[in-house]
Parts: sequence; C-alpha cells; structure tokens
Amino acid sequence: MPCEDTTSLMTVRVDHNDYLIDYDFIKMSCNKEVGNGPSFHRYCEGKSIQQILKWDFPEILSQLKLVDEDTENQFLVYLEWSALRSALIQYLGDDDEEVDTVHYEVASVQYDDQKVQINQIIRPHTNRPKIESCFKRALKASN
Repeated sequence: MPCEDTTSLMTVRVDHNDYLIDYDFIKMSCNKEVGNGPSFHRYCEGKSIQQILKWDFPEILSQLKLVDEDTENQFLVYLEWSALRSALIQYLGDDDEEVDTVHYEVASVQYDDQKVQINQIIRPHTNRPKIESCFKRALKASN
C-alpha cells in the first residue's frame, strides 16, 4: 500500500455455516489490492470463522513461511490478517474480543441464498511505515 491514501475496503464472503468463501481487500481510491498476494487469502479459504479467529499473527507468518521475509511483506500480511479478524469478530458480535472500531468499521452485512457478505471500511492508522509513491516504486523496480 505505497501511497498516502490508505483508506480501504474489505469484502468478506462466508457461507451459511460460517466458513470463509473468500474476500477482497482493496484501496478505495484506486481498487489496488492490499496484501502479500494470494498466499494468506488461499490459506484462509474454506476455513471456519472460529478457526481463523484462533490464529495469532506469528503463527500466520510461520505457516506462510514469511518469518525470514522482509518487513514490508510481513506488514502487508498483518494488514490483511488484522482486517479479516476485525470483520469476522464484528460479524459474530463477539463481545469477548476487542476490536478497533475507529479504524475497522463494518458498513453492511448482506445475506442471500448462497452467502453472507460483510463490507468493512478500514481507515488509515496514524502509526504506519514510511510511505513511498507507486510511481517511485515502479521507477526503482525498472532500474
């Protein structure tokens, strides 16, 4: 998420038995995906909400073999993990789990015959890593 506008949207889809179907995590301004590619996404698909909520972040890094990865990849997976947890906790209405509703707000929950869709807005955190523009990152990559 290399630019200043970090407001994002996570759309989570679960089946009626509370198993994760999939999710999208994108920046609202440009629809750019947030995260470390599909690895965390694939890891979560088909798992129960309760199972996903039991995972702590170090366990995720270990399972995805990201322990020795650079901190940017770990940070992006953290954003994904944190946003997904927050959406699922708020959907369940779990009062035992603390959720940062200032930064993570479930905007709507929609039901149909096949799935439940949870739409969550993620507002920028004040403490975040130094941000570099997409243009500068592309320029560095091409050199």
